[in-house]
Amino acid sequence: MDKDKLRDYLNTRRQGWPYEESYHVDRMGGHRFVAKIGDELAGLSYAEIIETGREARMKMNLKGSFAEYGIGTELLNLLMDDLITSGYEIIRYEIPPERYAYQIYRNMGFTVDSQDEEAVRFIWRKNRIGGVL
Repeated sequence: MDKDKLRDYLNTRRQGWPYEESYHVDRMGGHRFVAKIGDELAGLSYAEIIETGREARMKMNLKGSFAEYGIGTELLNLLMDDLITSGYEIIRYEIPPERYAYQIYRNMGFTVDSQDEEAVRFIWRKNRIGGVL
């Protein structure tokens, strides 16, 4: 995702947001990021590495009261950048089908790999010259 677009999106989502002074994201090592509001956990993103060593599956949890402020998008973007920088060529992410955020994942370079009643499975692939397929 373009860094300027992400920054503009997050600024728009957080206008008038009462938590700005106490909000921070910490890297917890090993492809893990934690968002906190003061001392309270707001969300986390992490990756499971698939046996090939070139593929990762992103996971994210966000406390419901902190949804709609762009925290989840920021966590996923940080994790994805971390995985790409670390050399992963395939990144997967799965959401329940009723989620609204399809465009966010598409903007991050994901395409729908498969879908059923239980989940929408997204995939991002690095092409041979370093871009997104």
